Amino acid sequence: MPMLDVAIVGGGPVGAALAAWGAGAGLEIAVFEARSAPSGDPRTLALSHGSRERLEEVLAWPEAGATPITSIHISQRGGPGRTLLTAEEQSLPALGYTVSYGALEAALAERLAKMSVAVHYGESCEGIALEADAAILRFASAREARARLLVLADGGTNAARIPGIAFRVKDYGQHAVVGALRSDRAHGGRAYERFTPSGPLALLPVQDRYALVWTAAPREAERLLALGEADFLAQLQEAFGDRAGRFISVGARASFPLRLRTVNVPVALRTAIVGNAAQALHPIAGQGLNLGLRDAAALGALLRSTPREALGGSAMLAAYREARRRDASRGVAFTDFLVSAFADGRLVPTWGRGLALTALDLFAPARRLLAERMIHGSVK
Repeated sequence: MPMLDVAIVGGGPVGAALAAWGAGAGLEIAVFEARSAPSGDPRTLALSHGSRERLEEVLAWPEAGATPITSIHISQRGGPGRTLLTAEEQSLPALGYTVSYGALEAALAERLAKMSVAVHYGESCEGIALEADAAILRFASAREARARLLVLADGGTNAARIPGIAFRVKDYGQHAVVGALRSDRAHGGRAYERFTPSGPLALLPVQDRYALVWTAAPREAERLLALGEADFLAQLQEAFGDRAGRFISVGARASFPLRLRTVNVPVALRTAIVGNAAQALHPIAGQGLNLGLRDAAALGALLRSTPREALGGSAMLAAYREARRRDASRGVAFTDFLVSAFADGRLVPTWGRGLALTALDLFAPARRLLAERMIHGSVK
């Protein structure tokens, strides 16, 4: 069994981006994906301008399919206060972008093909053995792989196979109702984040429409899904107001539960855990995938700077853990605080939230700091 430098389990955006960074350093890398083929998933992703810069580093930015977010309007229902974050104030072309999962997946797959990185589909991991000098993987197909460094980028599917790895889970008691939404007014690149007593309600510009993310209690989400289109649009309009115009249609709707899940430690013997496998966040402020891509960038930098024989060693893994400690912990705390502060009046009352939003609107340095945090995390 030949020795790989890096074996990546999970071929989603984080795993694929990491493979591109590592292959650029001339390393022997293979990606193992349980799905039988690329997903072509149409769901909408929110990527910060910082994530665009990172994907451009590996020549995998899906330019043609990206919609710029040039401003973000933040408000609360039932209380005062609002603020507006703009790309102009940050001296950037956009604060972020929306792109379909499938488009990003295709851009990364094209790049990996050009770099001759092997991507093995239909390889479901059934066993992991960690030894002092290598990680050994066994797949359902009977394929085996041996690597100096194992990276789990699979959303957490295989982390439980690693001794000492455990997850902390916080159930928010909420579901996200999602769908493609059209308004009678052009979005002009503006995204909206509106906090309501039941949870945040977001509109993200996607081509000539919006992607809707409406947070609600599980039974309320079920009720919203069962409504006819006209009734759904009427209730959405009541909850959101008319700042984005009048809603005229909504596509197929779906919902999923919202939980915070974090790994107790992102490294183990010969192993690094990245992306949603390390931290799965509430979608508020769109931090999840952006945090995962920063994981990949940090680990990719170490792949480029570490001698081949030291890959997966304790010194490299300790360096990765320290490099991601501050940004990962602050990213988790930031999103968790926003969910709690704007959904629970006992923690921060309505007037307090209104005061915070008004202060942001009046105090430009604080507004720029918030935008910087959303774009780059805590890595700068």
